[in-house]
Amino acid sequence: MLCAVSPDGARVAFQLDRLEQTGEDRLEITGRWYGVRGLRFVRPALTVQTTDGERNVLALLEHKPWAAEEGEDWVAAFPWQGASPDPGQTELAVAPSVIVPLEDGKAGQARGPGGARPRLRERLEESEQRATRLEKEVAWLRDERERLQSDATRVADEASRLRADLAELRREKERADAQRDAATAARDELESARDSAATDAERVRRALGKAETELETTTAARDAALAELEAAVRERAAAVHELDSWKREHEGMVAERDSALEAQRRALADRDAALGRATGFPAMSAQDLTRQPHAPRITAATDPILRAIVAGGLVVLVLVVILLLKVA
Repeated sequence: MLCAVSPDGARVAFQLDRLEQTGEDRLEITGRWYGVRGLRFVRPALTVQTTDGERNVLALLEHKPWAAEEGEDWVAAFPWQGASPDPGQTELAVAPSVIVPLEDGKAGQARGPGGARPRLRERLEESEQRATRLEKEVAWLRDERERLQSDATRVADEASRLRADLAELRREKERADAQRDAATAARDELESARDSAATDAERVRRALGKAETELETTTAARDAALAELEAAVRERAAAVHELDSWKREHEGMVAERDSALEAQRRALADRDAALGRATGFPAMSAQDLTRQPHAPRITAATDPILRAIVAGGLVVLVLVVILLLKVA
């Protein structure tokens, strides 16, 4: 049993059950405390005498606040590198006046405030100062944590806003994609209509070329027909002119014939009158001679008929000439 004396003079005892390494960087101490009723422990400190000098380590925080119950199991863990220390070279401090050596066979020895070794007291005070400094650091870290939590809340709000903006941007993108797809479909339709229009235009161009060729052929045929018509018109005009010449010549011949017949009638009338006077027959006038059977019956009605016959013959002749020219 390892003993110490509390500030009120009470005897404090610690029974060591185990001092061993539980990992490559961990050292655990287990045991039982006696006479610690009303005593408040601070962060345990472990002092180990090694060949390289003293090593002071503070307990890990996993067993905080290291409260001790009378006769109950008590555990403290310390960071440690190297081989497990010798309990005879180790002291455990849990309060400024409670420092117990862990060496076996020293039970009943107690070191109060006046009996503690000066160096150990100094080390304990340094440990307390470090503990105070660490507590300040913990307070600062707590404040820093609160500030970081506030920043995290602000960042979370900002992230929420950014997520909402991202969702809106995604919806905008979806609408833009839909509009792009619609525009693409419209473009495809326009391209299809353009291709169809180009095909129709090509078909129209071919039909137009064919129509132009046919028009040129028709125009050439028309020009040829017009040339033939002009030639026929010229020939008809020549024939009409010739027919008029023949008609005038015929009318002159008819007039000459009529004059000759009239002269003949007069001569016959004169002859018959002369013969009547010579033979004693009654004299015959020209009117009587016209009623004779040997005299030609020329009246005013016979001349237009003859003219019509002659004109019809000339027309038929002109038509025959025109037909012959076309056939040729």
